[in-house]
Amino acid sequence: MNKQKRLVIPHTFTIIFLLIVFMAILTWIIPSGQFQRKEIDNRLVVIPNTYEYVKENPQNIDDIFRAPIDGFVDAAEIVGFVLLVGGSFGIVNKTGAIEAGINAVVKKLRGNEIIIIPISMILFSLGGTVFGMAEETLPFYMIFVPLMLTIGYDSLTAVATVFLGAMTGNIASTINPFSVGIAQALAQITPGSGIGFRFLIYIILITISITFVIFYARKIKKNPKKSIVYNLDLETKKHIQMESSNIKEFTAKEIGVLIIFAAGMTMMIFGVLKLGWYISEIAMIFIAIGVLAGIIGGLNQETIAISFIEGAKDLVSAALAIALARGIVIIAQNGFIIDTMLNSAAGYLQNLPKVVFVNLTLFLEAALAFLIPSSSGLASLTIPVLAPLSDLVGVSVQLIVTAYQFGVGLTNVITPTSGVLMGALALANIPYSKWLRFVMPLIITLFISCMIFLTIGQIIGIK
Repeated sequence: MNKQKRLVIPHTFTIIFLLIVFMAILTWIIPSGQFQRKEIDNRLVVIPNTYEYVKENPQNIDDIFRAPIDGFVDAAEIVGFVLLVGGSFGIVNKTGAIEAGINAVVKKLRGNEIIIIPISMILFSLGGTVFGMAEETLPFYMIFVPLMLTIGYDSLTAVATVFLGAMTGNIASTINPFSVGIAQALAQITPGSGIGFRFLIYIILITISITFVIFYARKIKKNPKKSIVYNLDLETKKHIQMESSNIKEFTAKEIGVLIIFAAGMTMMIFGVLKLGWYISEIAMIFIAIGVLAGIIGGLNQETIAISFIEGAKDLVSAALAIALARGIVIIAQNGFIIDTMLNSAAGYLQNLPKVVFVNLTLFLEAALAFLIPSSSGLASLTIPVLAPLSDLVGVSVQLIVTAYQFGVGLTNVITPTSGVLMGALALANIPYSKWLRFVMPLIITLFISCMIFLTIGQIIGIK
């Protein structure tokens, strides 16, 4: 019997642990050295041309196994922030207000089918750009797949409306605390800063995605046989029915929850931009949103508490990834090799145009996201290294964060390691190969657009 061999991608935690081991090995190979640093605008910045060799401190086996707990200690504020925000969103999700609001909009737009696509994608993208909506989209495929098939589109249109809407919002994160917020905190810049430039990026990228989906939907409406899932949809139509009975009615309670959510987001943006708020104040706002949403949504104290625990539990994996990835940096810091690597990288990169450097960062983040699809975990791995490197080569650290969010967001639209993507395709009965064929033209367009934004950002000096 012939056995087919297939590539098995290791678990994210396995990759992180192997990177800890690899980094420890490097401390025995790479010379130790340090730059001098100074504080500018509340962040420690590397002073160019101050690198000097120091006494070597290679990391041993005990250091490898101590790195995870050291990572927890070093990233404690961010880990706590992620768990608290996750718990707060658990309460908001328990109220069913977000699902009810989107479902109500979809119902009102029936008869104006094509309008459903841009309106829905905008709503999902707002969830993506504000709080990293991803897993929360899964219930909506049970609504959108039968809906789109009923009105003459195909299952790819349904998945694209929901998934690409949310993921485009993630790519163009404005205040998403789980990606750009964490990355900015790790880079020692204020979470929420640069929102004007990010909002412009969001508007343009979501416009590109909506245009792509509408163009495809109209083509399928005109000739259903042009759908690359035409035969699959014929089978799907035999077994589906509209399933919105599990979505709550959009009542005054749900409206109240959404008002609380919107007010909290507005207050957070104002606090960040005008009052200098940081992680603790932002966490305060999210906790207040969760508690008030639970009360207004009619949840009792026990349900609020349980929903908070469940929401935090959903992000335990992300929190662990942050802490463990921080352990990689701890090993490199204790071995005094980070600055040596920075000095070497700066030597190679400082003669490159800064525009080339920032775009190379995008390619690096996109490639690493295939191995570490967790946005928070990837931020913890790469930002502590890339942020000081950007200081050395004279590139705004804000653009490094932007390159990171572009890279991880774009990759998560196509990577088979994304549980959200594979779950969506399974619910819609769409093979991964057909999704890849469908979405690659959009990915290429968005990738080029992101490179243009990074180039413009560097030219005009985004801070």
